[in-house]
Amino acid sequence: MKGALNLPAHSFYVTLPTITTLLSNVPLVIFHCNNCKETGRGPRTAGWYAEELEKRGILATQSAARVLDGGIKAFTQAYGDDSELVIKL
Repeated sequence: MKGALNLPAHSFYVTLPTITTLLSNVPLVIFHCNNCKETGRGPRTAGWYAEELEKRGILATQSAARVLDGGIKAFTQAYGDDSELVIKL
């Protein structure tokens, strides 16, 4: 996705305090993995981020975590040919 910042799940939790500081002023932070099934990496990291926001008293109106429905696979299937949203490599 154009403008996206890729933060791998395997390093997300250990860097959560720093990531939260950096992203806490971004109104909507979208998390995803391949399919975003309930136990997948996208939902898990979104939960960690939301918990950290709550722990710090950061309101959902300032920054909120959301999970990309269907994951990157569904997004690519729906929007993969849209040059406004996707960079072809």
